[in-house]
Amino acid sequence: MSNIKALLDELKTREKDIFPNDFAKSGLTAKDITEIGKELKIKFPVSFKTFLRTYQIPSAKVYITLCGEYADAFGVTFSRSENKYIDTEEDEVLVEVDWAGYDVSSVDSFIKSYHDINDGTSAWAKAGYFYLGEFRGYQIFLDGKEDVVYLIYHEDLFESEDYEDPKAARECMEENGYDFCDNFEQFLKVICTGKTYDESEHILYGDEPVEEQPKDTASDLTSCILKVGEASDTPIKNQDKIGGFPTYLPEKIPKASDYGGHFFMEIYNHGFADPEIICWQFYSQKFACYISDVIEIRKGAKLYDESSKLIKKRRWLHEFPLILEPADPKKLDGTVSAIGGKIPKLAKNAFKRKKIIYLGCITEKITPTKELYISGYNEDGVLAFGFDAKGALYAETYE
Repeated sequence: MSNIKALLDELKTREKDIFPNDFAKSGLTAKDITEIGKELKIKFPVSFKTFLRTYQIPSAKVYITLCGEYADAFGVTFSRSENKYIDTEEDEVLVEVDWAGYDVSSVDSFIKSYHDINDGTSAWAKAGYFYLGEFRGYQIFLDGKEDVVYLIYHEDLFESEDYEDPKAARECMEENGYDFCDNFEQFLKVICTGKTYDESEHILYGDEPVEEQPKDTASDLTSCILKVGEASDTPIKNQDKIGGFPTYLPEKIPKASDYGGHFFMEIYNHGFADPEIICWQFYSQKFACYISDVIEIRKGAKLYDESSKLIKKRRWLHEFPLILEPADPKKLDGTVSAIGGKIPKLAKNAFKRKKIIYLGCITEKITPTKELYISGYNEDGVLAFGFDAKGALYAETYE
């Protein structure tokens, strides 16, 4: 119970404007919850039982910070100062959640609030789903049978073959719902701590000690502007380049499809990492610069024979030599292709969450006719790369 109580205490301390009064103690006992379960013919996960026995939490508007697929799709974030949603290009968004508070002052009060809150979704309640709240059209349910928190878009609730049948409701949730949190306690952490939650990976960021957080940039690396030379009609070998075919044969060849596995770029190890590493190969989608694989090439690797046709190259992309020109790191502001300098704004939050030590970036405008196709035919896209906690090179595109 102590962990659940600590989370709720943190919420109360952090959100004094939302909860100006102390939380009243719950009036329910373990025996009461067993009685409720029998009467309603429902099962409570252990963490939810503990929650019900801790405090009386009123219904309220609370705020969570999300990143991931849902966050990427929103395009807006809630501004608490303006009290409305505003446009954003950041990969983190603040979301206003209508949190449903069950009345736990007594058994009768809980049963009444249970029926009131789940009135519009009674079949789902009978199927074992407890309504927890809603944000931007997504309904939040706790599956009492599995202790998993689901999201389902409100319109998808009507995809049930029989809106009054619990079996049909469970089938509808399994088909149209999405895992939001691994369990109820993780959901409480998202609500109570205010930390950024990657709903795609089910990772709550910000728990790491401050001293373990990576720096924004790898300051000990040489700072260079990255430019391309003239497009080459002959294969470029053993040097940094974009396009064409790789110099070396990787141990494992990425499977090529429209969505990845096409050779895109080769960057050499200029003292960036283990000296046994020769270079890194980047593979992307067939027609665009969305990275699917980053492969480490070590000493002893065989040269790649183009006649083998084992590797596919990126389409619609000329072969360019990449040129590294030493530069003052203060002039590398994240808007130009570079090694070192300032991390691009678009990648900063994501790199911090994923604990990536920034190495460099390549912008859409590095090629004369914007052939990388990071974000369409414009100059806003950026490919940022760096090292993860295990020392492997990581790369991702942002737009």
